[in-house]
Amino acid sequence: MALRVTSISEQYFQTYAHRFLQGEREVFSFVLDLAELDGLLPQRVDEDLIKDANRRLTLSHAKQITEYLRTQTNWVLGAILLGIDPSFVEFIPFKDEREEDTSTGLLRILQNHMVTLKLFDGQHRRRAVHDVLAALREEAAHYKSLLTSGKDTHSELEKVEKQLAGIECRRKALEAHSIPVVLYAERNTQALRQMFADAAKAKPIEAITKARFDERDPFNRAAKDVSLQSELFQGRIDMERSTIARTSPNLLSFNQLAAILKTLMVGYYGRVSRLRLKEFENDIEPVIKRGLDWADEFLPSSCRQYEDLLFGSDRDDTLIPLIRKESFAFNATIFRVLAACYHGWITETGPNADQLAQFLRSQSFKNTIKRSLFVKSGLVLPGATSPIGRRQEVSKAISYILAQAKNYTPSDKK
Repeated sequence: MALRVTSISEQYFQTYAHRFLQGEREVFSFVLDLAELDGLLPQRVDEDLIKDANRRLTLSHAKQITEYLRTQTNWVLGAILLGIDPSFVEFIPFKDEREEDTSTGLLRILQNHMVTLKLFDGQHRRRAVHDVLAALREEAAHYKSLLTSGKDTHSELEKVEKQLAGIECRRKALEAHSIPVVLYAERNTQALRQMFADAAKAKPIEAITKARFDERDPFNRAAKDVSLQSELFQGRIDMERSTIARTSPNLLSFNQLAAILKTLMVGYYGRVSRLRLKEFENDIEPVIKRGLDWADEFLPSSCRQYEDLLFGSDRDDTLIPLIRKESFAFNATIFRVLAACYHGWITETGPNADQLAQFLRSQSFKNTIKRSLFVKSGLVLPGATSPIGRRQEVSKAISYILAQAKNYTPSDKK
């Protein structure tokens, strides 16, 4: 059991803490139950009161964490980082068997100094903790009012009691769980800003890491199967990097493949409703099937480079970097645009995308041709070697390709 003595009195906030040095600063680490955290820093949940030590609060981000805390029992949140004037902190170290000071002891802060705490990382987590506990308390109050109203039947009251018990159980469980807090003895607001920037640079979470290890995302899970089962993509998906270099023998990164699978199901900028996401989570087979159909049937029919890579006698992957220099065929954005066109076609026209594939086959993917398909669609500027990633150009290009494909006949000239 962890040693705990956290208390908030009229005079002091105090807790057991570990003291150490980091970057020439004295630092204290301790843990707070979520209930304690919510009572300790209530002023830090207003988006206008995050103070000047950090970026402003984004409510949509805080709501995502709130939903995460509400729905996941095995949640995990990183430490909240605070700053305080060193003169406001009192640390009473414990003694070891030789009566020498240890790094563990009692941290004490005068109550009227607690308002000077500056939160420089973790404001969205802090707001989410407040919001989820507040929401559970409000829901509990609502069901309690139903119990005392006397308007419901016995069976309805039993149902309300069960719902109330579930809410109270979840609230108490959350309040009893803890979150780490790291308190930096630093009075300089500018230094706290720099510390926040340094922390963000020091340990970024790359998209490839999120995609590979986030099993809750059905498109990540489906991407694992597609990368192993697809003849075109097997052995050509980079599992270590978030983007593909021009000299890479791989076609896509794992996170790019996951984004493509999502595009195949909902479109380039499509949003997945909570209900639809739950359907995908329960059954990823439709995602896998569409991914394999698109990769191993549609793409080879749409472009000679894909066909050669899939059915060529040598399957020489060393040619991928060379082809990438002269063609848009192996560009990650182009792959995703083709996935969006495939989604748009089967959504509007039906499951047979042969006409779309024939139209694409009649077009040039070369980046040396001024009137290549992607230049004509506005996705690539004349003479450029990379597509434009802005939403407006991407949306127009997808609409252009679909419109041209619908009017295409095999007699059309390239």
